[in-house]
Amino acid sequence: MNISTRFHTSSLVKLSLAISLSTLIVACSDSSDRSEDAVVVPPPVEITTTYKADIVWTEYGIPHVTSDDWGGVGYGYGYAYAQHNYCVVMKEYVRAKGESARYLGDDGNMSNDFTYKLFNDDARIDRIFLDSAPQYLIDVADGYAAGLNRYLAETGVDNLAEGDEGCRGADWVRDVDRYDVARLMHKAILRGSAGPLSRFTNAVVAPEQLAAINSRPVSAARQLIAAISGTDIVEGIDMPKPEEFGSNAYAVGEQSSQSNAGVLLGNPHFPWQGPERFYVSHLTVTGEYDVMGSALSGLPLIVLGFNRDVAWSHTVSTAGRFTFYELELNPDNPFEYFYDDEIREITSQTVSAEQIADDGSVETVERTFYFSNFGPIVALGTVSPLLAGWPNSVGTLLTYRDANLDNLRGIDQWVKMGQSTSLAEFKENLRPVGIPWVNTIAAGRDGDAFYGDISAAPNVSVAQYNSCIRGTLQSLLTDNGFLTMDGSDSDCEWGNDENTAEGVFGYDSLPKIETREYVANSNDSYWLSNPRMLLEGFSPMIGAEGIEQSMRTRQAFVQADEREAGTDGLGEAGFNIDNIRQMLFGSRSLPAELIMDDVVEICSAVEDWSAYASDATVAMTGEACGLLADWDRTSLVDSVGTHIFYQFWLALAGTDDLWAVPFDAIDPVNTPRDLNIEKANVVEGVKEALAKAVERLNDAGIAMNMPWGELQFDEKNGTRYPIHGASGGIGFSVITSDLVDGEGYSAIRHGNSYMQAVTWDETDCPDAYAIISYSQSTDPASGNYADSTELYSNSGWVDMPFCEAARDDQEVRRESIEE
Repeated sequence: MNISTRFHTSSLVKLSLAISLSTLIVACSDSSDRSEDAVVVPPPVEITTTYKADIVWTEYGIPHVTSDDWGGVGYGYGYAYAQHNYCVVMKEYVRAKGESARYLGDDGNMSNDFTYKLFNDDARIDRIFLDSAPQYLIDVADGYAAGLNRYLAETGVDNLAEGDEGCRGADWVRDVDRYDVARLMHKAILRGSAGPLSRFTNAVVAPEQLAAINSRPVSAARQLIAAISGTDIVEGIDMPKPEEFGSNAYAVGEQSSQSNAGVLLGNPHFPWQGPERFYVSHLTVTGEYDVMGSALSGLPLIVLGFNRDVAWSHTVSTAGRFTFYELELNPDNPFEYFYDDEIREITSQTVSAEQIADDGSVETVERTFYFSNFGPIVALGTVSPLLAGWPNSVGTLLTYRDANLDNLRGIDQWVKMGQSTSLAEFKENLRPVGIPWVNTIAAGRDGDAFYGDISAAPNVSVAQYNSCIRGTLQSLLTDNGFLTMDGSDSDCEWGNDENTAEGVFGYDSLPKIETREYVANSNDSYWLSNPRMLLEGFSPMIGAEGIEQSMRTRQAFVQADEREAGTDGLGEAGFNIDNIRQMLFGSRSLPAELIMDDVVEICSAVEDWSAYASDATVAMTGEACGLLADWDRTSLVDSVGTHIFYQFWLALAGTDDLWAVPFDAIDPVNTPRDLNIEKANVVEGVKEALAKAVERLNDAGIAMNMPWGELQFDEKNGTRYPIHGASGGIGFSVITSDLVDGEGYSAIRHGNSYMQAVTWDETDCPDAYAIISYSQSTDPASGNYADSTELYSNSGWVDMPFCEAARDDQEVRRESIEE
């Protein structure tokens, strides 16, 4: 049966009901003694179509969904996405509702479940979405859920995908609704705050256990707290790092391009497994919305992409999303704390979640959360036992306020961004400040370029930063990256900017660059977005200024400077759609370019490696030195020596006095530099690091002379696809992979994901290329499970068919669906 003529289950029910009612009426009126007053049989009930969408599938499994209304485009998109990744999103709906321990077994986490029961309950979803979002977004959510449900009804739970991401036969598969869609969106928005912090709000010891309080004098406890190391704090709190969900992006204006138009390169580094994979699509609501790009699993609209006039990408920002507050407790009542001249009560809320008991039965477990006026109480016991308990060892409590806890504004904002017809309009559409945790980098047909950390960040002024951090604990946490302020002083409350949501910085208070040159970001702060246009004077809440930048950030600007000068071997000066893609896939390594000549000189001078290497690796270490001498200093698939340098750099990077020229904030792109070969410890460190690298590789069974593509690969259905790119510590084109004994760097965790390059010419259609490294589908049986991975392996790109003629040229199949 052609899908365009197929009814969805709900439509069949409606039709059956209409037929049954008609039959019943006829039967009741069919009598031998009929009269003129006999019941007249009405016509069958007309079936009303609620959703309708057309889907054209083009090469590499990209769906182009078109509808006359927003509900229809959500419906088509949900149905299309389900064909590739239904189980991925269904599992995330389970987590977002706080049901993972009940249904996902070892994947479950009760701390997360309790958190989402608390922060994703129906009442909050009503308040932040259903009662406040524009109707068209609610229509999209309804349609998206209906599209997923249609796929489930047609496929059946026993025919769903198998494999690592599959859910065939799972008892947690079910129909979903608008609440599920909204909960998942909210969960994604909380990944930089309430999500990771859940283990601390769940770890609070209730005051009923006050007898166990440490009786150590407060003065002694403060001394002990002051001695807690920064490493313990960072590792104990363990928030997601920008480099773990990093990205690169360039936006080029007409002065730096080879045409009058802008050029954009977007290169997010995100997980290759699970719900934070991107999915590529083209969504069109006739006359209202026409955007091609990608979104994370379960987000029902595009969040980074392009339209006819504007293209944008995102990079994970350095701005904080929450602040801690230290509360001074009432000594007569541990449920109370001081606030100005008041005493306020600590409130509580108990939630319940289900888990599987040891005997296999389902049991309900409760957890009580406690709140100040700022938000949840937290206990940082993973940092130190001194910071656990109620109160902690200095007699106080910590609480936190979250900038994204009530934020679903970003969904509407992304739509408005996609509707922009110029970069000027695009910037105005950023003003609601709903984007949760990323920078925005954009370019336009008109030749403008833009960078801005326009994201929801706590409105903590420089003055507050300088005056509200008081005492040992607050200073310690703040100095290590977690702003903590005095919770007893209302002057330390977050500020409010005009025409902006409560407590976050407004658009005009956030760092941004509007230029006809270029801007770039690789997850360092806003400060260095163009070396000629440093951004300064902003709140430390948003990021740091005047500090050493990562190698990846520096490489972004080295490459850009060379491209503007035309000295990189990629042709005449200036950016275009081809050379900006070559810059990414060239897979250069700035650390190698900075030190390799000196490293080779040092290691080549070693006649006997026995003082540094084991008997088993003496000869191999000399071989490794020779291979590094010939290495092309890239992470291309045929490069020989990449793995040696990677392990070498890991061993060398912490060496004292490594650089002869230290960091200089006046020249942040080119400093620090030059291996400090005048220092004996550095020379010895080079030898020891190379020997250590070889030892590690030998222990893993890895030969020295293997090409990178034979070591770093993605295996799908028995086929190994060589993968170019390397760790962000040594390269710009990022692939984060773990070394597997006997194989190589085959455990790829994250890195290059949805990459896009966009510009414009004199035609109406954008000139756009993209590639999704891990392919569209997680279903091993799908034709789109590995096809794009193979294309990426060969350094290929998809010529993105935005306009109708190009779409039809790449058409693989099409379908029309309705219900």
